[in-house]
Amino acid sequence: MLDLTPGLEIGARFALIRRLGRGGAAEVWLADDRERGAQAALKILDPADPPDPGLARRLEEEAARANRLPRGHAVLHHGVIATDGLLLVAMEYMPGGDLGQFRGRSFESWAGAVDDVAAALAACHAAGIVHRDLKCGNVLLDADGRARLADFGVALAAGSRAAGGSPYNASPQQLRGEPAQPADDLYAFGALLYELIAGHPPWYPEITRDRVLHEPVPPLVPRGEVPVGVRELALRLLAKSPRERPALADVRARLAAAGAGDVGVVEPIVHALPSAPQRPRRGRGWMPVAVVVAAVAIAAAFFWLPQHFGGGGSFEQEARSEAERLAQEQQAREDALAAAAVARAAAEEARAGFDAAFAALDGRAAARWATADFAAARDAGALAARQFSVEDYGSAAAGWGEAGTLLAAIEARRPQAVAEALARGEAALREGRTGAARDAFGLVQAIEPAHAGAAAGIARAGRIEQTFAIVDAAAADERAGRMSVAEQGYRRALAIDPAAPGAAEGLARISGRRAGEAYAAAMSRGLAEMAAGRVGPARAALGEALALRPGSQEAADALAALDQGQRAGALATLEQRARSAESAERWDEALSAWREAVALEPTLESARAGVARAGPRAELQGAIEALNREPQRLWDPAGRAEARRLLAAAADAGNPRQRLAAAAAELERLTAAAQTPVRLRLQSDGVTSVTIYRVGQYGAFSVREVELLPGRYTVVGTRNGYRDVRREIVLPPGAPAAVVMVKCEEPI
Repeated sequence: MLDLTPGLEIGARFALIRRLGRGGAAEVWLADDRERGAQAALKILDPADPPDPGLARRLEEEAARANRLPRGHAVLHHGVIATDGLLLVAMEYMPGGDLGQFRGRSFESWAGAVDDVAAALAACHAAGIVHRDLKCGNVLLDADGRARLADFGVALAAGSRAAGGSPYNASPQQLRGEPAQPADDLYAFGALLYELIAGHPPWYPEITRDRVLHEPVPPLVPRGEVPVGVRELALRLLAKSPRERPALADVRARLAAAGAGDVGVVEPIVHALPSAPQRPRRGRGWMPVAVVVAAVAIAAAFFWLPQHFGGGGSFEQEARSEAERLAQEQQAREDALAAAAVARAAAEEARAGFDAAFAALDGRAAARWATADFAAARDAGALAARQFSVEDYGSAAAGWGEAGTLLAAIEARRPQAVAEALARGEAALREGRTGAARDAFGLVQAIEPAHAGAAAGIARAGRIEQTFAIVDAAAADERAGRMSVAEQGYRRALAIDPAAPGAAEGLARISGRRAGEAYAAAMSRGLAEMAAGRVGPARAALGEALALRPGSQEAADALAALDQGQRAGALATLEQRARSAESAERWDEALSAWREAVALEPTLESARAGVARAGPRAELQGAIEALNREPQRLWDPAGRAEARRLLAAAADAGNPRQRLAAAAAELERLTAAAQTPVRLRLQSDGVTSVTIYRVGQYGAFSVREVELLPGRYTVVGTRNGYRDVRREIVLPPGAPAAVVMVKCEEPI
């Protein structure tokens, strides 16, 4: 993989600031784009082995697809660049992160973003493009929180075929390899809504092609407050058949209605079980009366029937048997009622335990860190409530007991959930993903409201966001050579957050650079003292250089030469430095070395000749490069005269002259541009008299075109009875025709 570091310059255009993300074959960095004068998100691809000759073309096609959409719907691409052996994709920097940071939050927090996504999809489809990879990670937010589509790598024209896409968001038709249609993006939009509502995509984490093609969508359990209509919309968009998915216009209308509060709201997971209906009890009210009536009837039969019919002995025995039977039935009913009361009490006790455990875990956001098991416990509790409502108390008690066992297992996992969320938060902080860190630490606080580590993590996430701006500014100062200012910035960032990303590394770079400068100064001082024959000061300076850079061969060699008293070796070293600098056209360095040699040995002819040779070349090179840095000086005749003199001198200069020739060619180009007229279009009202200072008077006119050399000009308009007007204009070389309105409109 690539070895990239903050501050690295790529292609003389980009300077890396910090890494935003990393993939298998690419990294995305925040970078200064000097050509555009703004920050950019720079995707840097690892060189392929073997090379992929069609990669650049595919990236350019992806950029073209994104840039075809109306502004504000897609992340803009600024170009595909091949430089320094790397392939780069420069894109608009989106500081708001991706949509994934809103997973499991309330509908209100992400309603605007998903409407932006729907509008962007509509623009895609109007342009004949099917995105085919819509997911939270491919929706980025700008500084105002507006959402835009990214990653058009697998996008196709409608009706085309190709593989690609993310499994959790690919429609059944996309999985079968059918031609791309806008309905594929509607399905992916439903998967995106599902993920925002539930905190994870459908069929997570055990998704297979067969499940998507044949199984119904898993139950959608919201983790935050979400309107019922939005949940139903997500499920409708996930329909297997494209014909059953609502159109984008209907989708946006339903989202707008939900945002306006026209539909119900699904609260976060809570325990809401049906209460047992109180059915009238028909047994206890009439049974004692029936027993009394039966007893009276038996007594009447016992005393009255024998008197009328005679032979009452056997009948009397039958009456007693009937009375005993009725009494036994009454006792059985009483026993059954008592057993039912005991079973009901046991079920109510189980229900109370379940309710308490469920409420406790719900208050600790179990739906977010134990989603499937918590939903299973909820469903088991709901089933028990239905059994209780039909007086199946035994089954209800067993169901609540089973649900309670599930809740107990979830409770046992709570410390692990806290530890895992803390670890995710710390990892996100180390990578600078403050949104993800807040989500992780927020989950810890939902589980353990008084958790000190979570509160500290959220506070640190806020500090890190503050330090990003400070570290970025310090890095810019460092690149500009303002080391003291950069050092103060890095230290200020570390004072806010001792682990501020990039701050410690910046201080290390500055320290290393200063150590290098101190080493160079010590070596220069030591060599000068050595050349002057001052052994003591030379040894001290060279020892200081060796201490600053242990193992330096240059310092060790100089000390060895000093120890051996080789004055001639010092002169040879200076001459070698001077000639090496001359061959590289570093004339200032060569002049300095020759002068040191002359100071060491004034009679050395080669050194005196070197001073005479390097002095004029250093002056000539410096003068040409100074004019190239300030081309506006060429707008004046004196500057152009100086340029002609320098160019003539450069033409007569001897070898080596590669660097001089390049600088002279640039000066010649700038001089020619400064002498090429630029067109100026003057507009007036036909009554204002127009004058260009130091150029001429043009009188009154409506439109007049003039050609002027590049430079600064003052245009004045005069009219009797009106206040004069003055326009200061600058005409740079090669500029398009400028238009200036000059008319006097303010009466005196």
